[in-house]
Amino acid sequence: YYKAAEASHYENPTAIEFIDMDSFLEAYRAKAGRPETRWEQATVSYTAMNSLLNSSSEHYYSVFSELKQWAGSNGRKIRLRDKAGKDIVLPPFLELTEADLDPVELYAYYLGLYINNMRSGIYMDYILSFPVTYEKVERAKILQSFERGLRKSLPETILNNKDTMAQVRVRAGASEPAAYAVCALTEYGFEPEEAEKIF
Repeated sequence: YYKAAEASHYENPTAIEFIDMDSFLEAYRAKAGRPETRWEQATVSYTAMNSLLNSSSEHYYSVFSELKQWAGSNGRKIRLRDKAGKDIVLPPFLELTEADLDPVELYAYYLGLYINNMRSGIYMDYILSFPVTYEKVERAKILQSFERGLRKSLPETILNNKDTMAQVRVRAGASEPAAYAVCALTEYGFEPEEAEKIF
């Protein structure tokens, strides 16, 4: 909050570190909103990526760093092992059921905890960008997973308010290359001529 923005501030590694999944999932499933999970049970983003880069080889499989690749692939299973020694076998993303561990949902939950807080407020409208290679069915399932995770990050008082929850939207936006191009062109001050604008 007190430093100037840098390019690295806009990067967010899609990695999850599984430390103690049994206790994490017990806490996660105990409450509809803001469950009492702990950072010592599962971490994401830079913490998870740094753990992967600095851990011994015995903990290599505790970090899932191919979240986007797995979600966008057809038929790819993943085997993980948390730091407590529990083996986790993930079916292909499109075959996940509500009873299965969903790393995309957990990642969205942690993002929601970062975003929705007393300093920056509660956000109700989310737009996701996707790689151009993702099929429509993959994008739809990712949107569902993100919505579940983001809702889980909200306080229960908000979850129990039907009028407020009716405002929560998680939707698809432009593809990642298009989103990047819009941001880059805006940053460099490029504005389309009137005749070039697309409506």
